[in-house]
Amino acid sequence: MHVSVAVVGGGPRGLSILERICGQPHTDWDSLTVHLIDPHPPGAGVHLPDQPNYLLMNTIAGQVTMFRTGDRSATGRPIAGPSLADWAGAAADSYLPRGTLGRYLAFAYRRLRRQAPPNVRIQEHRAGAHQARTLRDGSWVLHLSDGSLLAVDFVFLTTGHGTNQPTEEDQRIQRFVADHRRSNPDLRYLRSCYPLHQLDTIEPGSRVAVRGMSLSAIDTVAALTTGRGGRFLPGPDGELVYRPSGAEPRLRVYSRSGRIFAPRAVNQKRPTDVHQAAHLTLKAIDALRAEVGQLDFEQHLLPLLTADLREAAEATGGPLPDVAALLRPREHRFPRTVAAHQQDLVDFLTADERQAAAGNLTSPLKAATDAIRDLRTELRHAVEHRGLTPRSHERFCQVYAPLLNAVAAGPPAHRSREWRALFAAGVLQLGAGPGGSLRLDSERAEFAITGAVQSSPPVHCDVLVGASVDPFLPERDTAPLTRSLLAGGHARPFANGWFHPGGFDIDQVGRLVRADGTITPNFCALGHPTEGAHYFTNMLPAPGVDSRVTADAEAAVRAMAEHLRHTVAHRANPLPVQGVAP
Repeated sequence: MHVSVAVVGGGPRGLSILERICGQPHTDWDSLTVHLIDPHPPGAGVHLPDQPNYLLMNTIAGQVTMFRTGDRSATGRPIAGPSLADWAGAAADSYLPRGTLGRYLAFAYRRLRRQAPPNVRIQEHRAGAHQARTLRDGSWVLHLSDGSLLAVDFVFLTTGHGTNQPTEEDQRIQRFVADHRRSNPDLRYLRSCYPLHQLDTIEPGSRVAVRGMSLSAIDTVAALTTGRGGRFLPGPDGELVYRPSGAEPRLRVYSRSGRIFAPRAVNQKRPTDVHQAAHLTLKAIDALRAEVGQLDFEQHLLPLLTADLREAAEATGGPLPDVAALLRPREHRFPRTVAAHQQDLVDFLTADERQAAAGNLTSPLKAATDAIRDLRTELRHAVEHRGLTPRSHERFCQVYAPLLNAVAAGPPAHRSREWRALFAAGVLQLGAGPGGSLRLDSERAEFAITGAVQSSPPVHCDVLVGASVDPFLPERDTAPLTRSLLAGGHARPFANGWFHPGGFDIDQVGRLVRADGTITPNFCALGHPTEGAHYFTNMLPAPGVDSRVTADAEAAVRAMAEHLRHTVAHRANPLPVQGVAP
């Protein structure tokens, strides 16, 4: 008996499914065809191999692999291969260009394909999946963007980040641009900085406001400075000095929170040197849930997390930081001027970089923030699949998840030095203090950036760039496949009571939940399309340790095998579909 499955999305999550399929013996059927569907070359996903080298990973090379030897979730025969650091011949603690990661992922795909079991055939389709419909026997027909059709018995959705339809605010800004472009030909609105090549159309000297001061803002600023030929040179005092090329625009950054990124510490840990939960344990979480049901993050979990971070800081033997303040939403101190707030941010970057240079086992502060990364398994266990009350879940998503990411998932420390150099050169300036917001100035046909610092005048600009990526919101997602799944009742948005955080509703192994609440038995979603029911899905596996990526893929592939074993193997006379590939 021949069976076929589709993997829609050929990036890292698609590779994780392919790895689990290739690492398993498939003895219940004669042959298995895996249709890998992606308009781009398989493996890299958004990590395009031809990206400029100034776009860096935010994870060190030694903590990335696509080969799962040593992971307890990797049953069967895991295919062996090098980590990213070993493959690239780089130091384990180095931050490599994202293009290098893309080339590594493409290499991993080729190795997985080459070492697939003899009865597994991988067929590439350089197209997108635009529509999904079911036949009477429950199998799927996928309509691809190149006009072809595929009949498959099981589907894995691993598409990663998507694009949302513009919000009402986006539409209001776009109408403003359209109505005033004649008065100001430079007026433009880029609701997202990605893809970064669209920034190439911004003219040198233009007044540009960048909305955001975290990881996507780092990409945006790098593209408009280093990407324009500017150079960072060593200065006499150990600081960097920025030498402009003359092709840069005039950059202003701002955000509503007023928070700027915090760099990651120099890594002193081996892959197995993770902070073991002593307070926020799985057992403690289960006991709380047995006692009260859905949890309140601030009441039930935050004290346990704080206690664990305090222990991680104490283990360094150094002076203890105010660990509770790390996990407290920042209370804004409103300086007298925007320039004063900019100096506060520069001072923070300077001090925090010194902490980062000390290392994640030496600096008490950075040992605590790095422990957040180690405790993500426990955080997921507490939060996922309606673990929090709707109100607490909403506050977690709006306040605590961004806060945890800001302090634990920052860029390499030299980004702090670069931004200080850009501030010193005047190429980059703060556009507003805390509470930064946008006003549309019709009289001047310009954007005006204002903040809570009342004594500072608004900053006017011609180009507004949103330094962010879209969350996956099924009702607003522009992908035709998402619309098809919702319209056909095959999927529904995840909801925790009245709160809708985003993502598809799924069961514990990733199978889609239909509109009527039943399970779609042969359609699994993994990664970003499940961010809502799941927490922090944007990750890559690390070598030699257990990974949530592997566990997700293992569960989904087991669901596939069970479904095929109990349905397809007993199916007689499958329905032919004209024009459908085998």
